Amino acid sequence: MTVMHELPGVFSRRDPVSPAPVVFDIPRSGREYPADFDASASFSDLHSSVSRHLERLYDGAPEHGATWLYARFPNTSIDANRHERDIDPAMLDGEWPEPLEPSDKSRAGIGLIPMVVRGTRPLYAHGKLPTAQVRQRIDGYYRPYHDELKRILQGLRQQHGVAYHLSCHSMGSRIPAPAPDAGQLRSDFDLGDRRGATADPAFTEFVRKTLASMGYTVTLNAHFIGAECVRRHGAPAQGVHSLQIEMRRDLYMDEANGAANAGFERVRAHMNELAAAVAAYARGPGKHG
Repeated sequence: MTVMHELPGVFSRRDPVSPAPVVFDIPRSGREYPADFDASASFSDLHSSVSRHLERLYDGAPEHGATWLYARFPNTSIDANRHERDIDPAMLDGEWPEPLEPSDKSRAGIGLIPMVVRGTRPLYAHGKLPTAQVRQRIDGYYRPYHDELKRILQGLRQQHGVAYHLSCHSMGSRIPAPAPDAGQLRSDFDLGDRRGATADPAFTEFVRKTLASMGYTVTLNAHFIGAECVRRHGAPAQGVHSLQIEMRRDLYMDEANGAANAGFERVRAHMNELAAAVAAYARGPGKHG
C-alpha cells in the first residue's frame, strides 16, 4: 500500500506506508508541457532527449519500501538535472539580475533551459526567451521539484540516520559524435557518483553488483559521472548518498519511435528487484546513524 502526493504539473510522489530510507528520483521523464511552452520544434524532436518510460519502469519501488518521485514537466522546458545558474546570457531577452555560471552545456544549448534538440535543431523560432519566463520556470517547476526531493531526503535522514538516493535516467545505446569512440555500444547501465563524491563507495558497489547479477554490463562514471540531482543532494559525510543510474534505452524501448519494446517487462521486473535489494541494504545492520 502506498500514499500519493502531487503538485499538479510539477511532481507526483508515492510514499510507502513503512518507508525504507530510499528515494528513486525520476527528473527527466515528464511529458506535461506548460501552457507558455511555445517551442517551434516538432514533438518527436522535443521528446528525443526525454528519458521515456522510466516512471513506469521504477513505479514498483514503493511496494518495496522506497519513495518514488517523478517530475511531470519535460526536461525540454527546464532540466532538473542542470545547475540552476547554468544559463547562457545570449539566450535571454533581457537582463538577468543575478550572476550566472554558463557551462559548455548551456553554451551548446543544453543547459538549464534547453535551446536545441537533437544536437543542433533550434527549439524556438525566435532564438531567445524573456527573462520573466525563465524565472517562472525556475520558481514554478525547478525549485519546487528540488525542494521536495530535499525534504524527502532530509526527513528520511532524520528518521533513519541515513538516506539513499537513486536518480534515474536513460541514455542512447551508442556513443554520439564527436567523441573518438562514436558509434560504439554503451554499457547496459552506467552509475555516476561524481567519482566518489556523492555516495559511499560501498553503496555504489552494491548497486553495481546487484545489476551485474541480473546479467547486465555495468560501468562506473564511464559515460556520465552524475549531474545536478546527485551533485545538489548527495552529502555522504551527512549520511545522504546519491547515485545516478543511466540505463541504455534499447534495453526497453525502440529508439526510433519511442515505444516500449519486448524487453520492457523484463527490465521493469529487474528494477523491482533492484528496489527491493536497495531497501533491504538501507535497512541493514550498521546503516543507521
